[in-house]
Amino acid sequence: MIYSNSSKLLNFALGAALIFGATACSEDDDSTDMTNEPTVATLDVSTQVISQNMVEVTMTEVPSDGWIVIHADNGSNGPVVPAIISEPKWIEAGSNMSVMVQIDANATITDGDQVWVMLHEDTGTKMQYEFDGNNDLDPPFVVDGAPVMSAVNIMSAKINSPDMDVTNNTVVIPEVVAAADGWLVIHNDNGMGGIVLPDVIGKVQVSKGVNTNVTVQLDASVNLSSGQKLFPMLHLDNGQIGVYEFDGASAFDGPEIFGNLAFPGNVIFTSFTVLNVN
Repeated sequence: MIYSNSSKLLNFALGAALIFGATACSEDDDSTDMTNEPTVATLDVSTQVISQNMVEVTMTEVPSDGWIVIHADNGSNGPVVPAIISEPKWIEAGSNMSVMVQIDANATITDGDQVWVMLHEDTGTKMQYEFDGNNDLDPPFVVDGAPVMSAVNIMSAKINSPDMDVTNNTVVIPEVVAAADGWLVIHNDNGMGGIVLPDVIGKVQVSKGVNTNVTVQLDASVNLSSGQKLFPMLHLDNGQIGVYEFDGASAFDGPEIFGNLAFPGNVIFTSFTVLNVN
């Protein structure tokens, strides 16, 4: 079931509101003290560069336990429903801060995609997401007749690395847009224009956000030649902070990814040609 315009989406919301109005009324009659719980659901999420295919929801307020899910855009500025492109993320009643929602491993995403983050109730089996558009389980939270949702754009981390001279075994990358604090590492050419993995010949820490003129000192033992390629790649720093630990097998400091293409299509890396060696 795909809602292709705002009118259908509104009907969906109104139907959900009518179905669950009686439940809401009966809960209002309960004598349990709910003074510390919000009376309506709210959602705060922004357009962002995502790390490891996870969307960060800054804050939610929900009057009862529920779910955060992510829908694709239908091309008409609305969500594709009921299908979701994330793993449903269960949240408790009250405030939830900085919630990470994982994009599903089978979902197709591209840099700059608009997606829809939506809040659902958990009315069926506890902690089991059951909404399918046909049943009355786990419907969207509705406020003023509309589902509580927000459209955001998800963007990939990036490395801007033109062909360049290398002086004193130093590489300067003009711009790195990192989705999280981590590492920019340099891989060597295998002699045939391909990348050498997992060994690196230089590395430097980068911060979440835009990093300009990122300078990487290459290992003193590295001998470069004009015309060869070098491969800058973004990695996490999620083990011992400040210590690069990835060796091809380690669970820490692995490559940053975006999307679900097979390796290396999902890895944030690029290449450039060494013009001159000074």
